Amino acid sequence: MMRTLDIILIAVMLVAATVTYKIKHDAEKQVVEIKKIQRQIAFEKDTINLLKADWSLMTQPNRLQRLSDIYQSQLKLQPVDVTQIGLFDDIPMKQADDIEKLIGGSADLIASVDTMSTGSVAQTAPAGAVSNAAPLRVVVPGVRP
Repeated sequence: MMRTLDIILIAVMLVAATVTYKIKHDAEKQVVEIKKIQRQIAFEKDTINLLKADWSLMTQPNRLQRLSDIYQSQLKLQPVDVTQIGLFDDIPMKQADDIEKLIGGSADLIASVDTMSTGSVAQTAPAGAVSNAAPLRVVVPGVRP
C-alpha cells in the first residue's frame, strides 16, 4: 500500500517540476522579447532625435535664403510687396441674414413674423373693458420727450 502512494507522489512531483520548468522557460522567453522591444524603442527615439536635429538644420533661414538665391530662375520667388497686404476696410461686408433684417426693421419680414400666434402675445380686451395699465414710457439718453 505504501508503494502505491509513493509512486503517485513521485509522479505528482515530476509533473509539478515539469510545469514549473515550462513556466520558467516561457517567462525567460518573454523577458528576452521585452528587452528586444525596449532596444527597438530606444533606437526609434534616437532616430526621432536625429531627424529633429536634421530638420532644424534644413530649415535654418540662412540656408533657405542661399537655396532661394541659387534656384531663383526655377522658383521665380519675389519678396512680398507692401501693397499686397490689404486693409480691414477692403474686406466686403457680410450680407444681412433674416435676423439682422428683423432687428433692422424690414417691413416684409416683420409682416411675415406677425402672422404667427404665440402664447406671449397679450389678448385684446373685450369692448367696453377698462385697462388699468399705465402706458409704456421709453427713455432714450440724450433725447427729450
